[in-house]
Parts: sequence; structure tokens; C-alpha cells
Amino acid sequence: MAYQPHDSSRHDNTLAVIRSLREQGPVARVDLGILNGISSATVTSISADLLQLGLITELPPDVQRPSGRGRPKTLVQLAPEAACVICVKLSINELQLVVGDYAGQLQHSEHHSVATLALTPDALAALLEEKIAAVRTTALASHRRLVGICLAVQGVVSSHSGTLIWSPALSFRNAPLSAPLADRFDCPVLLENDANCIASVLATKPAYAGYPNLAVIMLGYGIGMSVMIDGVPFLGANGSAAEFGHSKYQPGGALCACGKRGCIEAYASDYALYREAREVLELPAGDSAHPSEQQMQALTQLAMQGNPEAQRIFAEAGRALGYGMANLLALFNPDLVLVTGSGVRGYAAMQEAMQDAIDEALVSELIGPTRIVSCPWDRDMTCLGGIAITLQASDSSLLSGR
Repeated sequence: MAYQPHDSSRHDNTLAVIRSLREQGPVARVDLGILNGISSATVTSISADLLQLGLITELPPDVQRPSGRGRPKTLVQLAPEAACVICVKLSINELQLVVGDYAGQLQHSEHHSVATLALTPDALAALLEEKIAAVRTTALASHRRLVGICLAVQGVVSSHSGTLIWSPALSFRNAPLSAPLADRFDCPVLLENDANCIASVLATKPAYAGYPNLAVIMLGYGIGMSVMIDGVPFLGANGSAAEFGHSKYQPGGALCACGKRGCIEAYASDYALYREAREVLELPAGDSAHPSEQQMQALTQLAMQGNPEAQRIFAEAGRALGYGMANLLALFNPDLVLVTGSGVRGYAAMQEAMQDAIDEALVSELIGPTRIVSCPWDRDMTCLGGIAITLQASDSSLLSGR
């Protein structure tokens, strides 16, 4: 039976209940009302509908009451098996596929080493179709339906048209990815920048949830950014906004992976740091164009131990980041700038030069109360964000039975 909302407010309240359960885990009905500003009667009615649709389940009453008085609370939770989504992360020489259940939890993950730069558009399409089909078969053994797929890509994408504009992982540009896969798998296929996926996870964390105007800068092989304005991602006219790494630091300067010169990424990304360092320092052997974590850790360690050449290289990277951040502060005036990604390993070696550059570039009134903090990169949040974005996009269609 499809859910039939009585009005738009009822529909919005139902979506709020679902998202609270996804973020909080099992919650009592009375607490769902408090969390979302909804009456108890409305929550009870909504939960009855969701139980009938098989989207939530009840847990046994909590018999361990602190006071020993009153009726035990019955908690409700999303039914993990009700649906699933697949997130595919495409990065240099790697394809990762994960399955997320309806509660937003990761249920399956697999990695494939792929020579991505050697792929043609047709070869990429065939590879994605093959790997997604295999994962879907596995996922549908324990979930009722596949409701969406997310492609999380390193590089510039148009989310609106489902077109990959440019990625350092690929040798071609302007490839439509979403539509062919949506036809093949008969479900929506979202195309997202990896930084937007990461920002969607960080924005829900309690430490950052109180900052509606948030910028997340991701340091790593490349430099990415996601900007949230009043809690909503800013995508721009064709979905490729906030390309912080490809804004200019030094016109005519160092060569960027995008093919242009002087981008911030050409100074502060992993490949830029390593490119500069390999000329003057002895570092572990490997692919210098795509440095490994071991290579980057060795370079970072030299800077932290006081090697003057390594410190100079990180200081120049920090200066490039600082001038970019100064532009960000002047244009968007965010409440908070979070710096994260695997490249945050070297943030301490960049921080002083970065702050000096911000102070040089802006009067204090334009810096204002904006906080700039680093966020540890203890796990890759890209696929978790892709799961969350895809589930949120599918909630309405699940309620209507589509």
C-alpha cells in the first residue's frame, strides 16, 4: 500500500521522522515529536503508516527504567532491509563500491584497482555497469529493493545533468554517466562531487551542526570544496560550483592537473607538494605523479622534523591555501571552514603560513568571527555521504510507492 499524504506538512513531517531515525537510530515516538516539533498524535499516526509500509519496526519495550516507574518506552527504528542504495566512488586508479541499507548503515564494501586513465568513455560505462550489477545482486539478497545509486567522483561534475565534466582520474571530459546507468538499473543515479558527499556527513555531526553556513575544504591528491548556505549545498548554475582548488593563486604559475596554471591545487595538493619536493629531497620510490600515502607521510615527517626544504614547500602550500581562504571569507562569510581529507596530515606544517596569508589579504572586519579548524581524516567519509544523499533523495518516492 502506498503512503498517501494528507497535505504537504504531513509529508514533510514524515520525512523529518525518517531522517531523525536515520541520524539518531532507535527513538521513542515521544522523543521523535520533541526532536521535530511535532505533536505526539501526529507522530503516532505517521509511525502507524510507516509500520504498514514496512519502513520501520518496533523494538521490544525497554524494561530497564531508571526510576522504576511509568510505562517502558517502545522504540522504533528504520527497517534496514526495506531498501538499499549503492555508492560508487571513482578516484585515481581505484573504484570502490558500497551498499547502504535503509537505515544508512554500510553493509558491503569492495575495492577494485583500475587503470582509470587508460579507460575510454565506453570502457568506463561498461565497467560501472558490470560492477554495479554484481553488487546489486548481492544487495538484493537481503534488501527488498534498490532505490538509488550515487556516483561520487573526484573532480568537476554537473549534478543537474549527470555529466562528468573533468576528473584527474580520467583522460576524457564531458561524459554523461547518470542517464545510461539509470536506464540500465531502473532507478535514479546521482552524480556527486566527492567533497559534497563528505560535507553532507560532517554537517550532521553535533560539533558542526550549529553552523548553517559551512565550507568544507578537502585536501588530498586534489583540492576540493563544498559550500553549504543555510544548510543547503551551493551547487551553482550547472552543479559545478565551489571548485576552490581551481581558483587562482598565481596566474601563469605551476601547472595544475586540470591543464591550467597557477591553481591553488597546483601548490597545495599531494601531487603538487611531492612534485616540488622530489627535486630537492630524497623520498620513497613510487609513482611521483600519483604519490602514495607512504610517500606523503615521509614528506610530511620531514617538514615536522624541521627539514628546511620540506618546511618551505609546505609553507608555500599554506600561503596558497590562505589566499584562497581569504577569497572564500570575503565572498561567502561562512560561520565555519573545516579543513579535512587525507592531506590534513600536513595541515600543521601549512597553518602558520596560511593564517599569515589570510591576514595579509583581508582587513580584520572581513575575517570576522569565522572559525577555521581542521577535522581529522580517520576514515574516508565519501561513500557514507553518498549513501546519505541517495537515501534522502529516495525517501519521497519510497513513501509514494514509486
